Amino acid sequence: MKKIFAVLLITVLFSFYGLPSFAADVPTLRASYGITTHQEAFMVAMARGEKFKESGVWLKPVVEREKFDLYADGKKVARLNVIVTKSGSEATSLFAQDHLDLTTNSFPAMLSGIDRGTKIKVLAPLQADAVAMVARNDIDVRSWKAFQEYVKKSKKPVTVGYHSPTSAPKIVFEGAMDKAGLKITGDANAAKADADILMIDLKGVANVIPAMVAKQVEFAVAPAPTPEVVEAKKQGHIVLQMKELPPAGAWESFPCCCIAGREEVVEKYPEAVKAYVRLLTVSSEWCQKNKKEAAAEAANWLGLEPEVIARAEMEFSTKVTKTWLKNAALYPEMLNRLGQLTGKLKDKKLSEVKNEVFDFRFTQVEK
Repeated sequence: MKKIFAVLLITVLFSFYGLPSFAADVPTLRASYGITTHQEAFMVAMARGEKFKESGVWLKPVVEREKFDLYADGKKVARLNVIVTKSGSEATSLFAQDHLDLTTNSFPAMLSGIDRGTKIKVLAPLQADAVAMVARNDIDVRSWKAFQEYVKKSKKPVTVGYHSPTSAPKIVFEGAMDKAGLKITGDANAAKADADILMIDLKGVANVIPAMVAKQVEFAVAPAPTPEVVEAKKQGHIVLQMKELPPAGAWESFPCCCIAGREEVVEKYPEAVKAYVRLLTVSSEWCQKNKKEAAAEAANWLGLEPEVIARAEMEFSTKVTKTWLKNAALYPEMLNRLGQLTGKLKDKKLSEVKNEVFDFRFTQVEK
């Protein structure tokens, strides 16, 4: 009885005098990433773990590659349960089902989810570029001009694979083909005489190389490191980087992946979300300044050679620049022109729906 009384007395004194008590449980958040080096910043943050401690924000492994405690300024602010998603489309579906809280993923996929009414907020940019078109070994096409000539000479629609219907590689490629005057279809049963290119959904990055080896497609558009792996394994070759597509210069430093979160989580746990974005900012800056070391960390995480990872032409940053916003604004324009937005973002410019799409309170915005 005396021990029970003592415990109760201490608890009362702690409450009355404001003395430190046991910290409340931190939120457990589900965070996803995809097997692409576009999301290298999150992989590196997980791989380096407490090596980022000096930055003031870091991850402490709990279960290898699956669970991490997120710390900010010496305080644990969240437990992250990590999920690997096959595509941005899968991530938006998980958001819609309330099975996902945070992600590093495709910006156009997030736009498509918001268009369908899913409560998602884009919290910051993540990377730009590092998207390429690859061809099978038996197709000697290695430039935009050569690809254009190949399409014009073909007696049937040229097959181009993609990993997700809302992926940046697919949308940028289709936008560029539209500007180049080449007609695209996604319907293999449609009258093929009217189409120059038949787009084929390969349903995941992992299926790009098998589809090419099996000659299901002639070309594919994919994010790093898939194009670099294709060349390293001599299972095909890179035709061009997507930034080389026409019109010249239009696709330079083009945004692809971003940081996003479920609205309810962002509002309910701002401290944890802030730390998550801050961690990705620290990791992105480290990756940008230490490209060889970052490639080695990501390669080890993915089970690839560092040289393969390092070949990707990529930029990392969570800063919202005027260039990023200008290029990001082209996505809803392209998606609307292609008839792929049918809900909240239909016929809308990004500037008209920025409050529905963005929540930049946790990142730096260029004035």
